[in-house]
Amino acid sequence: MSKTAVITGATSGIGAVYARRFAQQGYDLIITGRKKEVIQKLADDISARNKVKVTVIIAEFAKDGDIQKVLDAVKGRDDVEVLINNAGQSGYDRHFEELDIAEHENLVKVHEIAPMRLISVVLPGMIQRKKGTIINVASIAGFLPLPSLSVYCGVKAFLKLYTQCLHLELRDKGIKVQALCPGYTNTNWGKEYFSQRLQDEPSMMKGMDPEKVVDYSLKALKKNKWVCVPGMSNRMMTTFLPSASGGMYYSMGKRMTPFR
Repeated sequence: MSKTAVITGATSGIGAVYARRFAQQGYDLIITGRKKEVIQKLADDISARNKVKVTVIIAEFAKDGDIQKVLDAVKGRDDVEVLINNAGQSGYDRHFEELDIAEHENLVKVHEIAPMRLISVVLPGMIQRKKGTIINVASIAGFLPLPSLSVYCGVKAFLKLYTQCLHLELRDKGIKVQALCPGYTNTNWGKEYFSQRLQDEPSMMKGMDPEKVVDYSLKALKKNKWVCVPGMSNRMMTTFLPSASGGMYYSMGKRMTPFR
């Protein structure tokens, strides 16, 4: 019987690495992204190397119609063993009040609504088969309030806590659930998003390669760890910074944010 992994936001970076890893394990893939030529090239390469079927869906998860396209492709299948909610949208280089509320609502839709809808579609089959894996890609931003990233930090915090609750609900039903919370990762998005000043400060922005991030995730999954924070510096940051004094935290948070 075939087995399928659904991976959103798989054009490049962490999502593309997950796609290659699961294809190497013999999974057929359903992958989503926004850049048609790039993701199709990835799909063709994965299919040729691993002799698996790769279905590409071009989708922008800020749009209900595009979310529905993916739901329609997944709903009713009895072979979806893996769901990785990796599609994301960056925060904005503006304070909350400087942006139209619709922009903030897009972040909520991409990071909260789309993952919940996808999980609601694949979960009944996983429960019936008593087998499945769900990975929600959150962020260390879900631990750390940062200026100019109010909604981004909020949706990542939701995704982390939501995943932890799912783990408690599903732990006895044969389903593994993980919140992956990476820090700065060396992807095209990261290079475009963070200022050059921060990229030039190794102590502040020493990024991890996406391959390493996925290594941490899959190793933690085997150990049934429900929250995975890759990298010692990221784990220290998420452990100690939230308990720092107000003045110390404000100073560190101001330096960490990519904006003003």
